[in-house]
Amino acid sequence: MFYGLNNLIKTILPKRLFYRSLIIVATPIILLQIIITVVFFDSLWIKVNKGMTRSLVGEIRTLYDVYENPNQEQRQEIIGLYNQNFDFVISFKEKKMFPEKIEERWYSPMDRSLRRELKSVFQSSYWFDTTSYKEVVYLKIKYKNGFLQIFFPKSKIAPSSVRIFALWITLPGLLLILIAILFLKNQTRP
Repeated sequence: MFYGLNNLIKTILPKRLFYRSLIIVATPIILLQIIITVVFFDSLWIKVNKGMTRSLVGEIRTLYDVYENPNQEQRQEIIGLYNQNFDFVISFKEKKMFPEKIEERWYSPMDRSLRRELKSVFQSSYWFDTTSYKEVVYLKIKYKNGFLQIFFPKSKIAPSSVRIFALWITLPGLLLILIAILFLKNQTRP
């Protein structure tokens, strides 16, 4: 039963000792890095992203509640503080059309988390765009006969540690594989 599988594996695997040894050394390093990356992204990075997004949506909900305050002077003061301290740009667009369709990027963790948190607070009365601007997210929330237009930095919902993690996970792995190649070359020399 396994005879055909053994022959297939023998034809795929390299014949020379150096390449076989390299596979024996490099495969565990590569598998370990893949496992660590998946565990990191699944547990830590997505949880951090979710927490940051939940906090941001809480701030946006507070702004929404501020707009319902009948005191115009107090409203402008609070909005000015948000613009100054939280890097928000907020304005109310009266009698403007609200986009009907949301372009969903299902492959973007940032979009998925923002959509999930906004939907739990604003149901379907929101629209956002994370691709038109490089460093800014454009958000619209239905309000009375128009919408609130909010711009905020992407750094509020995207952790910056991803690039550093990717660098730290790939460079040492490549360095270890290069060292293994050097040692294997000396060991398998006839």
